[in-house]
Amino acid sequence: MGMTLIAKMDADCGAEDGRDELIALARMIAYARHVAQDVKLEFATNCLDLALEAVKQQVGDGLTRELGELSSPVPQVSVRSH
Repeated sequence: MGMTLIAKMDADCGAEDGRDELIALARMIAYARHVAQDVKLEFATNCLDLALEAVKQQVGDGLTRELGELSSPVPQVSVRSH
C-alpha cells in the first residue's frame, strides 16, 4: 500500500510540473503575441493566438481564468487530436 501511495504522489508532482511548464509556455506565447501585435505582424499574431488557445486548453479552463495575462481574443475552439 505504501508504494502505491508514493507512486501516486510522484505522479501528482509530475502532473504539477507538467502544468507549470505549460503555464510557462503559455506566458511565452502570450508575450510573443503582444510583441507581434505591437509591431503589426497580423499573421504572426493570429498564429500565436491559435497556439495560445491550444496550450490553454491543455492547462485547463479553471486555471487560465485565474491568469489574466493569458487572455486572447480568439474564441474557444477544439484542437484535440483524434
